[in-house]
Amino acid sequence: MSPDIAIRPLPASLRVGRARLASLIGRPGSALLEGWIDEGEAWQLVLPWPEEIREVRDVAPEAWRELLRTISAGPVKELPATEAPFLGGWVGFVSYEPGAAHEAAPARADSVAEPFAWFARHSAGLAIRGGTAFVFAPEHEIRDRTLEVETLLRKATEPEAAIGVAPGNPIDDSLGGGGYGEGVAAIRRMIRDGDVYQVNLTRRLTVRASLDPRAVYLALTRDGIPRCSALLAGDDWSIASASPEVFLRHDRRLGVAESRPIKGTIRRRGDDDAEIARLLGSTKDVAEHLMIVDLVRNDLGKVALAGKVSVSHYLTVRTIPHLHHLESTVRAEELGDTTVARLFDALFPGGSITGAPKRAAVAAIRGLEPCARGVYTGAIGFVGANGMSEFSVAIRTAVITASETRYHAGGGIVWDSDARAEDDESRAKSVGFFHALGLEEME
Repeated sequence: MSPDIAIRPLPASLRVGRARLASLIGRPGSALLEGWIDEGEAWQLVLPWPEEIREVRDVAPEAWRELLRTISAGPVKELPATEAPFLGGWVGFVSYEPGAAHEAAPARADSVAEPFAWFARHSAGLAIRGGTAFVFAPEHEIRDRTLEVETLLRKATEPEAAIGVAPGNPIDDSLGGGGYGEGVAAIRRMIRDGDVYQVNLTRRLTVRASLDPRAVYLALTRDGIPRCSALLAGDDWSIASASPEVFLRHDRRLGVAESRPIKGTIRRRGDDDAEIARLLGSTKDVAEHLMIVDLVRNDLGKVALAGKVSVSHYLTVRTIPHLHHLESTVRAEELGDTTVARLFDALFPGGSITGAPKRAAVAAIRGLEPCARGVYTGAIGFVGANGMSEFSVAIRTAVITASETRYHAGGGIVWDSDARAEDDESRAKSVGFFHALGLEEME
């Protein structure tokens, strides 16, 4: 990729609404990222011109490690001064499945449509914030890319608002019929026996219908764009993610990395102040959160010097449509030239979606969940040429193929967990998905 990246503004009169931007995503390797910020107003990144795709279909951990090493190698490049989080590099994901193998869990016999790891390289795209848009591209391409994106936006056909799932269309629940409650009871027995302290249990919801991935994404984010939203197009699959959770944010230039685990959840029912007070006052939720914060501190401690890992923000509340979450920020400093590949080796899969101790929790998940997670609870994000990288925890995420759409939801189970309450929490985390399909919550 050329280091001589240029930027050029788009005419203010050009329409850059979300549906119009999403309509540009369809070519394998193309991507839309929204909300990827630290603080302040969110960015939208439209990447319609993939130049190369690399993927891994081998569950062995060394396969995805090598892919990450390859795409994160090389010197940090000087790019135009802008606050945009991405001006070229690689965009993609590592799925949960090789992460589970990384923690010695046996591979699953069932398969999913998406690869175990997948990244597309981009050196040009469109960045938008606050209604101001600019194209970035290698200097010798900037004129042509600007003209091309202006033409694409003018000709864009916005996805239909209606997704088209009939109200009577059955939804398969992998832990239906009391299965989720039975899983909670099994985990509590493991905790009683001293095998684990916490395990994240998830259900898979499958709708067998042909849906437009762009419409699914827009519907999932209709009530608000979470912190790490993404729409990715593959060969015969697409991913629509509305994740609010930061798995890894890394600045290679400064030698700083952080993770923002979310653990502890309550439904939003109309009285935010009372709900937040109840969440912060919940002994169960706070204890559950502290376990995962300690786990993430330990994971970052594998790559940081002693005394260089801190919790810069503890027990903050992140409010999104339908839910309040407890969130903390765990930060590592003075990492030198540590790469994304090495950080993944220490952190992946994320503690908030496995449990503690991590290896024992991953083994319990493999025994309790009847189907593969795929990209769900893996990591979606980018490795930037400028040394900035960011990945979400792939929750609130749908995978869409020509024949079906699947979505997972769950939560951390501890000794104080009540099976009925945990089942309700997993359903609450599915509200956005059901509303996206134009359906009510499952019974």
